[in-house]
Amino acid sequence: MHILSLRLLSLRMLLLVMLPFAGGVNAGQTVDIYKAEVLVKNQSEAERNAAARANFGELIVRVSGQRTAISHPAIQQALPRAQNYLFGFAYKSSTDKIIEEGKSLSATGLQLNFEPRAIEKLLRDAQLPLWPATRPKVLVWLVAKGPAGLRVAPQPADIQAMQAQASYRGLPLVFPQRDAALAANDLWSVNVEKIKAASLPYKADAILVGRYTPSSIGSIPAPSSTVSNEMLDTATAPLNGLGPWVGDWQLVHADNIQPFTDETPEASGLFASAIDRAADYFANQYAITPTNQGPQSIVLRVRNIASFGAFKEAQRYLGELAMVQRMEVVTVNSEGLLVRLNVEG
Repeated sequence: MHILSLRLLSLRMLLLVMLPFAGGVNAGQTVDIYKAEVLVKNQSEAERNAAARANFGELIVRVSGQRTAISHPAIQQALPRAQNYLFGFAYKSSTDKIIEEGKSLSATGLQLNFEPRAIEKLLRDAQLPLWPATRPKVLVWLVAKGPAGLRVAPQPADIQAMQAQASYRGLPLVFPQRDAALAANDLWSVNVEKIKAASLPYKADAILVGRYTPSSIGSIPAPSSTVSNEMLDTATAPLNGLGPWVGDWQLVHADNIQPFTDETPEASGLFASAIDRAADYFANQYAITPTNQGPQSIVLRVRNIASFGAFKEAQRYLGELAMVQRMEVVTVNSEGLLVRLNVEG
């Protein structure tokens, strides 16, 4: 029997396996990545099929984790038959309106439920990755600099812009309470230790720190730079008409910090771009990429299994991983749990 050492496994596999058993680390949040909610003019089959086609690309991006997946020839070929990938749908009343040719029409809510196995087969046949539905929960800290100083309470429009893009990419977000004990200067200087300490109650898997300001006000300092005591802007009015905007983001995940910057005419563009960057990072970490060789067999040892409860937890978790097609327990002894996994990707 050939046993692969943990150090020979890919970083992606290590992260997926070790998350639930590492002290103080969370195991993500399950997201319904195969559902789409849209507005339609009526409940006809033609309108429903058109809605399925219109939302198919968004679904493929969310499930694969790749923004370019929609342009793949196999996906383009499947697009006209998007309704064939549905296993159910439901209508609900709505007070929203649809604007068509300058006219305001009454709308009906439509929930489209796509068949997971059919979508996964489509991605597999196209050799596109699959990002499983258990996604890292991201805590978002935002601090803006306006004419009166720093503001740590984001505007509703800022949060809505982030939530909309996060829903599109299937990335669960959480925002701190308004009374969170973290000074604006600590956020603006990206004091990682203080930010991590203030983030503990939210039990997030990663932290996204966003700093943004109109470019006319000045540049954003490098993280950990000394910051003078800034006046806290307590005004509630949005900082409209001050663009273009520059944004600096730090994605804190385990011991890694991923920085990225952007500049957009409107602040909402910064938020959409930040969510895309974060989703791209996590998809690269956790998505399963099929191989031409098909399923592979590995033997994995999980240490520190000191109770029957720990054994069952490890067995359940490994068996539920999207990349695991079959799991067989080889031995359980003082050295831990030894399992043989048939994995894809």
